[in-house]
Amino acid sequence: MKPTVLFFIVVTGVAAISAIATRQWVERKPPTAESVHDWLHAQLDLTKEQSDVLEQIEESYAKEERPLREAYAAANRDLAALIREEGAYTPKVALAVEHVHHQMGELQKLSIEHLFTMASVLDPSQKEKLIHYAELALTEFH
Repeated sequence: MKPTVLFFIVVTGVAAISAIATRQWVERKPPTAESVHDWLHAQLDLTKEQSDVLEQIEESYAKEERPLREAYAAANRDLAALIREEGAYTPKVALAVEHVHHQMGELQKLSIEHLFTMASVLDPSQKEKLIHYAELALTEFH
């Protein structure tokens, strides 16, 4: 085989592998509530009692989370409108950015509190798995 043909085969192979790896990395999706719920049941081998308590915790969390998520979305919409209106990084835009950060922080605090509330129902081995899952969610998807 000629060196030029071999070179193009190798380059094409490397490009294909690179494209596949990049696609896998870019298309990673953060965990959803459904995937977390499925993960809990599949990986933690929950007892019926644990499952029942966690279901109640999830319902309570959903009620608290919904208004915070809505407030966060509204803050982002307000920021977007101000960016359009102001056309520059003005004090109004800076204040709106701070408001978005505040809303995001409130949502994250609730989520972390929820994590530890769930962990309190688990045995040490289950808790370790849950904490590790949370660690991965925070580092791999953001």
